[in-house]
Amino acid sequence: MKNILLLLLVICPMLSWADPWDNMTLEQAEQVQKYLRSNPYLLDYCDCCDSEGEFATQVYLMQVISMEIVTCEWNPQYFSIRATVKRLAEVPYRVTGPDVSTPSVYISEDDITITMNYAWGYNAKVGKAAPLYTIIPYDIYGKQDLSQGYCREFISFPNPVPVKNAEYANWYKSRF
Repeated sequence: MKNILLLLLVICPMLSWADPWDNMTLEQAEQVQKYLRSNPYLLDYCDCCDSEGEFATQVYLMQVISMEIVTCEWNPQYFSIRATVKRLAEVPYRVTGPDVSTPSVYISEDDITITMNYAWGYNAKVGKAAPLYTIIPYDIYGKQDLSQGYCREFISFPNPVPVKNAEYANWYKSRF
């Protein structure tokens, strides 16, 4: 019996290691919503999911089209953000993390729940993509190290500055 309890104590934390952080206070949800209005591009990426499974290899560049604050599905004391996103590209996953230099076209429109640890936005302080919890104050699970991702380093990500349509069209043609 002791061995079974010990085994459960060891396994349970491992199962919860990569849980999505989609529970926010109303103030945090409003801050995320404000941030996404001015920075709608995200990488959908679980930096802790580095097993050989298919999930770990799927990294998407997404554009948030619309969003709303809703009650968190699993804890009604908190809120979540439901968003309609357009997936623009699939980014290859390497051992060191996503390789944003070689994306491939992947167009789809999906409804998702924004998470503080899997949604990576542009962090102006470091000039790279970083989990939203490093951009919007989020301490529901205790203080976090804001200088890096939970399991991986931040990712080079272009600054979301406005570009002219012609410049974007030329860039898009050269990549896709």
